[in-house]
Amino acid sequence: MSEVVKIDDIELPEGWQMAELAELAINPKDDIVDGPFGSNLKASEYTETGVPIIRLQNIKRNYFLDKNIKCVTPVKAEQLSRHSFKPGDLLITKLGAPLGVACIAPHSIGEGIIVADLVRARLPEDQVDTKYITYLINSPAVIQEFKENTKGTTRPRVNLKFMRSLRLPIAPYEQQKRIVAKIEELFSHIDAGIEALKKAKQLLKQYRQSVLKAAVTGELTKEWREANKDKLEPASQLLERILKERRKKWEEQQLEQLKAKGKTPKDDKWKEKYKELPPLLGEELEGLPDLPEGWAYTRLGNVIDEPKYGTSKKCTYDNNGIGVLRIPNVVNGLIDPEDLKYALFEDNEIVTYRLIAGDILTIRSNGSVNLVGKCALVGDGDTDYLYAGYLIRLRPNNVLASSSYLINCLNSIYLRKQIESKAKSTSGVNNINSGELQSLIIPIGSIDEQNEVVRLVVEKIESLDRLVGEIDIQLIKSEKSKHS
Repeated sequence: MSEVVKIDDIELPEGWQMAELAELAINPKDDIVDGPFGSNLKASEYTETGVPIIRLQNIKRNYFLDKNIKCVTPVKAEQLSRHSFKPGDLLITKLGAPLGVACIAPHSIGEGIIVADLVRARLPEDQVDTKYITYLINSPAVIQEFKENTKGTTRPRVNLKFMRSLRLPIAPYEQQKRIVAKIEELFSHIDAGIEALKKAKQLLKQYRQSVLKAAVTGELTKEWREANKDKLEPASQLLERILKERRKKWEEQQLEQLKAKGKTPKDDKWKEKYKELPPLLGEELEGLPDLPEGWAYTRLGNVIDEPKYGTSKKCTYDNNGIGVLRIPNVVNGLIDPEDLKYALFEDNEIVTYRLIAGDILTIRSNGSVNLVGKCALVGDGDTDYLYAGYLIRLRPNNVLASSSYLINCLNSIYLRKQIESKAKSTSGVNNINSGELQSLIIPIGSIDEQNEVVRLVVEKIESLDRLVGEIDIQLIKSEKSKHS
């Protein structure tokens, strides 16, 4: 990293001079002022309408952030008129980190009052280009001056005296304007590059959805099917096998439960309790894409065990008991245990809410409908946790369905439309229940083809993630170059 040149080490071109900020003003005591002392302007006096107040959070390097603008009454503004600003004034931060952030007061909010954390400088327009001074203050050399003169650690600050005495290399007035024009020309090129990078990032996001679309319609594995066409079974046989396997799994689970209770069925009447899911109707398939040979549509409930809701037990951040996964732990299709809460559980509760690798945790309720149905794959390292009531556990029948393939399905545009249609609510909280999850219509092929789908998706998504990471690095570099 190149060393920052200090103000005193700058060799000035002919016609330039080093001047203090106060020397650029006509009347420094009135033209360069800070905000009112804290007790003279309290947060309790802020209003939603009236004369605008500019605060620390509104000042960014070389631009004004027009958000969360508070106001005071006209009477209060009159009392604080010494601390006023008008469009075109230079605004500089003198408290916080980083210090010495400068921008120009915009025309969009008119005249107003600055708070104690800021300094306002009003410079003669016919002698000094305020944009030139703004760019100077935001330059590395002047930023270094602020760093070397900062007082305090918990609340870094500089005082008004330092601000007025801040030394700056001043070019002749006409040259200032040419420098500003050149900087803004360069900035426009950087901004165009940043915009292009953001568009590329958005296109990659769209491509990610295209990959998922191709994955769950069989397009992604077209070549695989051609190479394995002698192994494909007709869709009708696939559906028949799915329904048989579902019933078989249900019967095995029922027998296990009876055995655990020390019971043995005397006859087959217990099998009559088995409930099949409703068959797919033609109208439900309208708008869904045609599937290739060996693929079929079925309900999600046909390839998973009965969905299970999580615990309603109150959890805390006290590291006592067992970690309980919640909505914040469902991140980008995986479990993120960073923000865990805990609770104590009885043995029977642990059995009820336990997880195994390959389970899918799905968000069932949220104020944001686009989060409902978002899911995460439980990995080998996540099986010590239990899960909370706003999540539903889906346990795929791994003879029929790959957990990773189902994650791709649930994230695809076809399933998102179904989920959001079922989950939308006018009450402000969007929900999807276990029955609605089971009724979702999914495209499915053989388990071997599903595994190939997963392999190809991982390959393509990893490439996408690398590209997105490279774009993010370039965006950071581009933003930094505007302040270098």
